[in-house]
Amino acid sequence: MRFTNPSVRGPGHDVAGPRARSEHDLVRGTGKYVDALRFDGEAHGCLVRSPLPHARIRRIDSSRAASAPGVLTVITGHDIAATIRPLGCVIGLRSDDGTPRVDADRAVLAVDRVRHVGDGVAFVVADTPHRAATAAALVDVDYEPLPYRSDADSPDMEVPIWADAPDDVCFKWRFGDAPACRELFAAADHVVRISLTSPRLVPYPIEPRAAVGFFDEQTDTMTLLANTQGVHFVRSVLARAFDRDPQRLRVLTPAVGGGFGAKIYAYPEHALVLESARRLRRPVRWTATRSESFLSDTHGRGHVTDAAIALDKDGRFLALSVRPTVDLGAYLSQLAPLTATGVGAPVQAGAYRFQAVEINVRAMFTNNVPVDAFRGAGRPEATYVLERLIDRAARELSFDPAALRARNLPATQTRPLTAATGLVIDGGRFLDNQIRCLDVADRAGFEARRRESAARGRLRGFGFANYLESNGGLQVAEAMRAGAFPVECAALTFSGDGCLDIVVGTQSSGQDHAVPLQQLAAQRLGIDPQHITVREGDSSVAPLGAGTGGSKSLLTSTAALDTALADAVQRGKQVLADKWGVDAGAVSYADGRFLADAAAGEWFSSSIDEVAAHWPGALDGRSEVSLRNGSFANGCHACELEIDPDTGCVTVLRYIAVDDFGRVINEGAVRGQVQGAVAHGIAQALLERAPGCEELMRIAAGGAAAYTPPTACEIPDVEWVDNGLPSTTNVLGAKGCGESGTAAAPPAVMNAIADALQDYPAAAGIQMPARPTVIWKAIHEGG
Repeated sequence: MRFTNPSVRGPGHDVAGPRARSEHDLVRGTGKYVDALRFDGEAHGCLVRSPLPHARIRRIDSSRAASAPGVLTVITGHDIAATIRPLGCVIGLRSDDGTPRVDADRAVLAVDRVRHVGDGVAFVVADTPHRAATAAALVDVDYEPLPYRSDADSPDMEVPIWADAPDDVCFKWRFGDAPACRELFAAADHVVRISLTSPRLVPYPIEPRAAVGFFDEQTDTMTLLANTQGVHFVRSVLARAFDRDPQRLRVLTPAVGGGFGAKIYAYPEHALVLESARRLRRPVRWTATRSESFLSDTHGRGHVTDAAIALDKDGRFLALSVRPTVDLGAYLSQLAPLTATGVGAPVQAGAYRFQAVEINVRAMFTNNVPVDAFRGAGRPEATYVLERLIDRAARELSFDPAALRARNLPATQTRPLTAATGLVIDGGRFLDNQIRCLDVADRAGFEARRRESAARGRLRGFGFANYLESNGGLQVAEAMRAGAFPVECAALTFSGDGCLDIVVGTQSSGQDHAVPLQQLAAQRLGIDPQHITVREGDSSVAPLGAGTGGSKSLLTSTAALDTALADAVQRGKQVLADKWGVDAGAVSYADGRFLADAAAGEWFSSSIDEVAAHWPGALDGRSEVSLRNGSFANGCHACELEIDPDTGCVTVLRYIAVDDFGRVINEGAVRGQVQGAVAHGIAQALLERAPGCEELMRIAAGGAAAYTPPTACEIPDVEWVDNGLPSTTNVLGAKGCGESGTAAAPPAVMNAIADALQDYPAAAGIQMPARPTVIWKAIHEGG
């Protein structure tokens, strides 16, 4: 990405809107991260963060810090409590009895109490990063430690995290048909139960969160330069916090540097750099250290779930009951309630034929960093429970896992079908995905490979999982505003030299949005895609946008662009109809040229480039659309692995992904998304768990974060098979692909581990992450 068309200028700085280019620019080192962009006169901010998970603030003395060399200002919670509102949740979810959930908005800086390690208590701004950090260490905070809840299962505390939630329960939420489930469970021939954990994860993007705030006194305009996943959402939350007209708050995003959900939101640091810039009349920068990200970025997952499945004597699924307890953290993040409920619930039963489903969510406050959407956002948790439960049922009831699934999966569907959760799916290759996946993986030859591994003293396992995705962000939009749909815009500007500039409201964070949009425009207009530029990441040039998340960007941006292109052609027809003296209906357009047959038999012709050159602005325009139907990616993933019983180490030998992503537009980008999502899923299964309160206290005290993200040594090349059935819900026939691997990989890997350890009873209790010490203990327990 690069900065073009400078349009925000102030004393000593120049901020320009980003042009979307290939994400390969980032790999080559030519992309621009926020922390790589420098501005004249910029100052640097440093957060003073709580070292404790729960404490009252008795006193804050910032006098030594304020008088330290180079310090420009020190801001505390008391300084801004009356002028900057807390950053609140935008989801209007209520408890199942109709009572409001307990709102726990995150103050920009804590005033009287801190509620997690890393909670901000002061913001020090100085002329250099070193001076800011040095002065921050001089801020003296007198804390009164309080008991803290380290996880959702901790016993109730004498001092609750929030007074309105004495039992630390934020809300309870029910979904499905509970009476029908009770009847089906009572009449079932078999009932199988399981308890599973989806541990908290840290998103860990390439570039930590970073932000630069600007203030233009002449226009009373704030500008935030930050690596967000959607400038419009961040602008909306911040405008409310500052009680400011959104048109006087511009948000810019260049290269995102990886998002994975954590960069969707507005954060306290965004508000602090803006407020500091307003006070100091100069740019103010903040960039998180890698360790600081563990203390301040939203975490993902955090579910402990009890689940049960009811089957008849032939192995047909009857009912599904799922009861998650969810760790929300100390504050209610902006989308957190929906991540725990309405996003995962529609896909909880997958595409399987169940008669009834019930889901009961219990969402708890803890003294952990807030949780919100992380790649997959609720769907990985749902798929993990479903596919692990089905495998457990197959093992306990002596069914073949593939045959049990096949008995309950529909064949390829080209017409809409309704899942047990009420989700209307436009079609998919459900059973065919499984058949193809197991064939490519050579499941039939697995037992011979298992024997070969055993001869070498290794334990070999094979696991697989089916998944169903609901892409498009429909549940998010409706929960934010009843009856709403994700809205996207596309703006077109034609230049006289044959170039087309497209602006959209999504935000590429690795998906390379420009390519499919260029392809669509080139196809519709018959022009060279090399002459088409796509821009995103600027709230001032796109009036609205749904950002990127929920695998919806391609669906919404192409719908908006398709409408804008059709409108541009129609405007061109009208311009030429007036010039040629014919009816607009007599003008046609194909392959880049307008054509009309005059009454006397004379033909008129003009290229779109000629129209743009002779009538500047005549073709330009903007369209806004709402997405009323999402897409439904589906597939089957298989994993084959070996375990060394002497060390407990797991080696993933093969990973096969058979995916129905509809019509694939950019195969290279899709393969990259599959590889990345599977890497996230394998890492969740084998390696990653967010640090808890005690470890975060060590990090806050200066210790290094002990986190184990995957490397190329742990992640094999994914063998990807395209099994797409074109979607009927969007102009390209595509389905979202960016999150599917996070749903399929954890159960596929954990099912393979369970298969490898089937002779060890203690292995039935292994939870993610299945690290070597855990596996070793399961193997050697009891000798």
